[in-house]
Amino acid sequence: MREGAVYLGASLCLGWIAVWAGENLFWTTPAPDLGLVELALTWLTYSMVAGAALSAVIWARLKGWRAAFLGGALLGFGIEGAVVGTMYQAFPVQLVWTPLAWHALISGLCVLGGGFALARRGVAAQVAGLAALGLFGAVWGLYWPLEGKVLAGWTRMALYLGLCGAGVALALGLVSRLGPMPRGRWRLWVAPAAVAALWGVGTALTPVPLRLAGPVMVGLTLWAMRRLGGGMDGDGAVDFGPPLPWTRCALFLIAPGVTVGLVVPGWAMLGGVGVNIPVAIATGLGGAGLWLWLLWRAVRR
Repeated sequence: MREGAVYLGASLCLGWIAVWAGENLFWTTPAPDLGLVELALTWLTYSMVAGAALSAVIWARLKGWRAAFLGGALLGFGIEGAVVGTMYQAFPVQLVWTPLAWHALISGLCVLGGGFALARRGVAAQVAGLAALGLFGAVWGLYWPLEGKVLAGWTRMALYLGLCGAGVALALGLVSRLGPMPRGRWRLWVAPAAVAALWGVGTALTPVPLRLAGPVMVGLTLWAMRRLGGGMDGDGAVDFGPPLPWTRCALFLIAPGVTVGLVVPGWAMLGGVGVNIPVAIATGLGGAGLWLWLLWRAVRR
């Protein structure tokens, strides 16, 4: 019973972190009709896919930044390739944007991995790193007026990025206190099976050969994770500990605070700025390059 609660708790915490990074930070300004029901359903969906990625990390016994990045890649392939079908549009560019460019690089490596790493370093380094994340969010957010999005004001932005960012701080603290992740249990395969079923339904409804790229990308990532990790016979359990001090978790609010504090007046002064192409190229090269490098490391191992 306790192992099931630990796994479920970790999936929910990782799911919320992924929602903030992959939805709130990405879209920057909330949709006019966004409500608590829609937010809750998004959280449950992300938690299911994050649980599938967590199961893969546990299975591979992968740790550290490689687990954050490759787990984020699986999250991206699951969200963009199984839950929705954007991964198969503009082929092959969208195999990278957004699964590797955003979910793996930004959500996994920067927000999740960076959130843990910075909280265990000096306060000055954490403040600087989170301010840099907030600055990136503000620069990226300047693009959305060009898409005709309805821009929120100070109050809605504070709730959308700030209050939801407080949930990220809480999730980081909670998941760091759960202890070793359980392995070798049937429950670890429920979330991956659900994601695979979603991909199967989507493929049955839209039977195009490009959808086979999803399992290929997932398979290559799983193979690399297994090679780079310890596998089920490796030493040491996957663990998000030791527990993070709550005061250090709370400093995560610097990131949404910087984003909101810069992007709202930025919209008023600058309007829309075409930062989408430079950001997509930079993050795409970074995400794809790191993914390919880890595959190469797995070949060489």
